[in-house]
Amino acid sequence: MSSSLQSTPNNPSHLSDLRDAAADARPTDLKKILRERQLARNRKACLPCRERKVRCNHQQPCQTCVKRGHADLCFYDQAPEPRSPRLIQLNQPATDLDHGNNNDTFSANPTSHDNRTSIPTPSLLGGNSIISVARLNSAQPQSDNERRAAFETGIFPLLGMNEASDSEQSPRPGRSDLKLADDQEMIALFSFYRDRVHPFQFVIDDLAEIEELVCSLVNRDTEVGQVDNHSLCLLHAILAAGAQFSDLNTAARVPKSREELQSALGLLGSFDLLWNPSKRLIQALLILGHVLQNDMNPRAAWILGGTTVRLALSIGLHQPATIPDTLRLMPGESQHLRLAIVWQDALLSLAFDRPPASQEMNLESDLPKIFPNALPSQVLNYQQAMNWLCHLTLRHLRNLSEGPWLEHCVLFFQDFRNLEASLAPHLEAHQSCTSIQELQEHYSLKLHRNFVLSTFCRPILSIKTRGSCSDEDYSRILGRFQTALKQSVRAFIKLRSMSSHATSSWAFVHNGLSSALLLSFIRQDSEADETRQIQAELMRTLTERSEEVGQFSTAHKKALRAMQALQRLAEQNASRVQPLGSSNERQSTSFPEGMDISFDPLNASQEQSMLSMDEWLRTFDFDAFSPLESYNFIMSDQVPPDTNF
Repeated sequence: MSSSLQSTPNNPSHLSDLRDAAADARPTDLKKILRERQLARNRKACLPCRERKVRCNHQQPCQTCVKRGHADLCFYDQAPEPRSPRLIQLNQPATDLDHGNNNDTFSANPTSHDNRTSIPTPSLLGGNSIISVARLNSAQPQSDNERRAAFETGIFPLLGMNEASDSEQSPRPGRSDLKLADDQEMIALFSFYRDRVHPFQFVIDDLAEIEELVCSLVNRDTEVGQVDNHSLCLLHAILAAGAQFSDLNTAARVPKSREELQSALGLLGSFDLLWNPSKRLIQALLILGHVLQNDMNPRAAWILGGTTVRLALSIGLHQPATIPDTLRLMPGESQHLRLAIVWQDALLSLAFDRPPASQEMNLESDLPKIFPNALPSQVLNYQQAMNWLCHLTLRHLRNLSEGPWLEHCVLFFQDFRNLEASLAPHLEAHQSCTSIQELQEHYSLKLHRNFVLSTFCRPILSIKTRGSCSDEDYSRILGRFQTALKQSVRAFIKLRSMSSHATSSWAFVHNGLSSALLLSFIRQDSEADETRQIQAELMRTLTERSEEVGQFSTAHKKALRAMQALQRLAEQNASRVQPLGSSNERQSTSFPEGMDISFDPLNASQEQSMLSMDEWLRTFDFDAFSPLESYNFIMSDQVPPDTNF
C-alpha cells in the first residue's frame, strides 16, 4: 500500500519536484523581458524629437537627431527598474548582504568570503549615503532624466566618478551652434593680433598653424563644429585681442572685443579645462588674461592667471623634462609656455601688488646667459630681455621678505646693471634703432624696466624704511627712484605719440600713470619744474582723445584726477610765493586751458566722487601720511569717506 502511494502521480512530493524544475528553467526576470519586448513594439519617439514635436524613425540615433547635429543627445525613455531586495537591505550588516546576494553586491568588506563565521558589523554606507545612491544610479539609470542629470553634473564630479575623466584624452569637437565672425572681419582681427599684439606678447610659438586654421575656416575646408573647443577658445581669444588693438573707434572696438571674449569664456563653461588640459588651452588662457587686463579688469586677469598656473603645474610644465602621465610636449614648447606664464604673472603681480604664483616655473635654465661685456652675437633681443626682467622680478620678490630690504635692493641693482649691459644696441639707445619695430621695442622695454626698478625702490618712501637707511643711502636710492619714474613716464608718452594703441594696453597705462602719480607725491623743490612739465605733457597726451580716458579703470581715473588736483594745488601755492611778474614763466608747466578732465565719459554718479577727491586732496596732510601711503590709498579700491568711486 505504501509502495502504491509512492508511485501515484498525485503525490505532493513529486509535484514539488516538478515545480522546482520548472522554476529553474524559467527566466530570472520574466516581467522585465516582457516589458522590454512590449516597449520595442510600441517604442515612442526619442526625447529630442518629442521635445521639438518632430518625426522620429525610432533608430539609435534617429535620422532627425543626426541631421540636426545632436546625435549624442538621442536617447529614449527606459522602463522603471523593479525595486531590488538589495535596496531594502542596504542598511543591514555587510555580512548579511554577502550571504543573500552575489559577489557583485555592494559590501563594506568584499574580501570576506566565509559569511557564516564573520562577525556582523554595521555598514557605514547605508542606502541613503551619497556613494550608495550614486553608484546605484550609475549602474541602473532611472527614468527621471532631471535626477540623472543632477547626479552627472553635481554629485559625480565631487566623487571623482564623472565619465569625462575617463573619456578619450583629447579635446572634444566644438559645438556646432557656435559662430565665428565673418570672413573679412576674422581676417582683419587676426591680422591686427599678428602685427600689433604678437610681437610684444610672445604667447604662441606656432602662430602659423593658427593662421592655417583661419584659412581653412575661410575656405570652408573645415567647419566650426569640427574644431575642438580648445582651438576655438584660442581663436576667439586671438580675435578679442586683435579687436582691442584694431583701428575701430572706441564705440565699436570695446563691444567687439567683449563679444569675442564672451565667446572664448563660454567654451570654458563645461569645465573641460579641468579634465583635459592642453597646450592650446593654456595658450588661450594666457591671451584671455591679457584681454582682461586691457579691458581694465586686472583683478579678473590675476585670478585667471592663477588658474593658468595650476593647469600648467598639473601637466608637469614646471619640470624641464616630460614626466609620465602628463601632457607630452616638445622641450621647446614647454619652455615657451613657461616663459609666457612667468612674463604675464610677474608683470601683473608687480603692477597689481599681488603675490606671484609662477615661482615654480621661473627656471633660469630657460634663459640665455648674460654677459657684462657681451659680444654682438651674445646680446639680448627684446623677447630675451623681457624674459630676463621677469625672471629677476620673481627672484627678488621671493627674497624681498627675508633679511634687510637695503641688502636685497643692492643685489637687485647689481643684477639690473648686468641685464642692461647685455642688451642689444637698439634696446639700449634709441639712436641705434633702424626700424619702427626696433623703436617700439626700445621704448616698451624702457617703460617696463624702469617701472620694475621704481617698484623695488618704492619702499624708500615709507617711514619705516626711511628710518633704517643712512642719509647717503637714502639720497642715492631716492635719486635713482625718481629717475626711474621720470624715464617710465617719458617712455609712455613717447609710445603714445607713436601710436594711439599704447593706451589700449593696461600695462602701459598703469606703469605710466602710477609713475606720474608717485612723482606728484614726492616733494622735491629742486626738481619741481621738471616734474610739472612731465605731468603736463602726460595729461596733454591722454586728453587728446577723451573717449579713451573714459575706458580707463577706476583706479586710473582716480590717479588722473589726483594728479590734476595736486597740480592745481601746486600752482596755487607757487602763485602765492612768486612775484606777479614770474607767473607767466610757470604758465607752460600748468595744464593747458580747457584741458581739465571733466570725466564726461564716466558715469554721472562718479562726478560727485571726483569732486570729493578734490576736497580730500585739498585738505591732505603730507606730514601725516607718507607718499607711499597716499599712493596706495588712491591706487587701491578704497575710497575716501562719504564717497563712491
